[in-house]
Amino acid sequence: MQRKHQATVAAIRAAYGRRLMPADYRELVNLHSVPEVVAYLKETEAYGDLLREFDPAITHRGYLEMLLKRNQFMQCLHFCSLEHLQKTPFFRFFIYDYEVRELVKKLQLLSVGPHAYISEMDTWLLPYLSFSGEQLARAETSEQVVEAAAGTPYAAVLKKIRFNPERSNQYYTDCEIALRACYLERIRREAEETLHGADLEALNGLIGEQVDLINLINAYRLKHVFHPDEETLRSMMLPVKGRLPQRICDELYAAPDAAAFIELVKTTRYGRLLSGLPDIDSVGFEHAFQSLRCRNARNALHFSGHAAVSIYAVHFLYQTEVQNLITIIEGIRYGKPVSFMQALLITE
Repeated sequence: MQRKHQATVAAIRAAYGRRLMPADYRELVNLHSVPEVVAYLKETEAYGDLLREFDPAITHRGYLEMLLKRNQFMQCLHFCSLEHLQKTPFFRFFIYDYEVRELVKKLQLLSVGPHAYISEMDTWLLPYLSFSGEQLARAETSEQVVEAAAGTPYAAVLKKIRFNPERSNQYYTDCEIALRACYLERIRREAEETLHGADLEALNGLIGEQVDLINLINAYRLKHVFHPDEETLRSMMLPVKGRLPQRICDELYAAPDAAAFIELVKTTRYGRLLSGLPDIDSVGFEHAFQSLRCRNARNALHFSGHAAVSIYAVHFLYQTEVQNLITIIEGIRYGKPVSFMQALLITE
């Protein structure tokens, strides 16, 4: 195993050591207001520096959520800057991730008009995008979105998908699938330029698991709610090779219903890693597999000595932590029971 960029690996492990722990989440879900959440986070190692200057009494929920997302992004940017990795192939992967998210968001809001996207866009991302965020914000048609992304791999992907006003929802779905596939294939290619041996295997394993688990979650949702035929189901899966053999994927997609799908999942490598699959609902299914993704990411962070594996793993783990906090903030805002919020959190 290669030991590459050990200063970066050490910094990532040290930062992740300051993460929120299960005990923190137990305290947070029992709070009663967003100011209480801010006050609690100010006392933690993970968020004390970020929130030191903020008054809990006047910190707006939306602004807090923006700060948490921006902080997660900036931490990854910081890790890459420690040994000047930001210009090395693969190490811009988290920026690609956010670029795809912005394009998908824009496409989803296209029918509402530019102002809807402008109010939702992450403006702090603008200096880091490989396309013009301002031009994307002004776009009013799918063609103008493609023009905004000119010169990037995303434009080439979107050009291949024809907009049909009578099937606009399918168009947005097709675009999202194609953009996410583009992202995964791109980072996999760049990983092969950067890593070798056990490190490349570890990273490809994490990417492959991401593909498999996203497809398993989406396939179950579709079978559970919409009961699509096999051809329709296949068209809505990420067309990227994961870790599951194609034969197993074919059997899963051909399952006649959600119950049969679950029975087949239990025979896969993912089903064997989990317990309790027979009795879970759609939310529980997704929760179980997201938990598995976190477990595997933590293992990769612990065992790999390569910065690329470490930062890929911690990027997902930080995203999960931020989503946990947003779940708590929104749960408190809408007066959800503690048990409801706890059931949605992905913790150790």
